[in-house]
Amino acid sequence: MINNNSIDSPFEVPVFARIPILIAIRGPLADRTFYLDEPLISIGRQSSNDIVVNDPLVSRHHCKIRSEGDQHTIEDLNSSNGTYVNGERVRVDPLKEGSLIEIGTSQFLFRLRNSELAALGQNLVVAENFSNSYNAIRS
Repeated sequence: MINNNSIDSPFEVPVFARIPILIAIRGPLADRTFYLDEPLISIGRQSSNDIVVNDPLVSRHHCKIRSEGDQHTIEDLNSSNGTYVNGERVRVDPLKEGSLIEIGTSQFLFRLRNSELAALGQNLVVAENFSNSYNAIRS
């Protein structure tokens, strides 16, 4: 799983723009972005999880997010304090664009794609096409 990754190449931009992300908006991981680039992402307090939330209200193995094609679901793993999606306690629930996930004191925003990177990718394509056209004219 990629988290807070810097994109080194403009060729990576279109790939990262299509990967669903979790944006931590509250809690110990606030302001971090997690790319959900694996079919199964575990979240919990224990260090063996993909996303480690250092919060006493989070269970050692709190929940997991499963991605199968365009379908994304979150499953609570019998955590003590529950997993909430859009304010409702859930056992298993589909995630949609903009779903707000609450785990302990943390809140995460689920995004199907990174719109900032998608816009950057479009700008890079325009810039590359312009550069190619300019070089053809100069030749």
